[in-house]
Amino acid sequence: MRYTFFFTYCLLPIAYCLLPIAYCLLPIAYCLLPIAYCLLPTPYSLLPVPFAIADC
Repeated sequence: MRYTFFFTYCLLPIAYCLLPIAYCLLPIAYCLLPIAYCLLPTPYSLLPVPFAIADC
């Protein structure tokens, strides 16, 4: 039981540290994903595209 608390207290600060980095990288990912979808040979109808390519 002690190890669970230790890992929780140890990992939470790391998660709080990584969250801003994730928020910073998300817009970049949303910009690059349409390019990746465009390069894939699969038709768009088979892929879940939650954004328009024009949004980038």
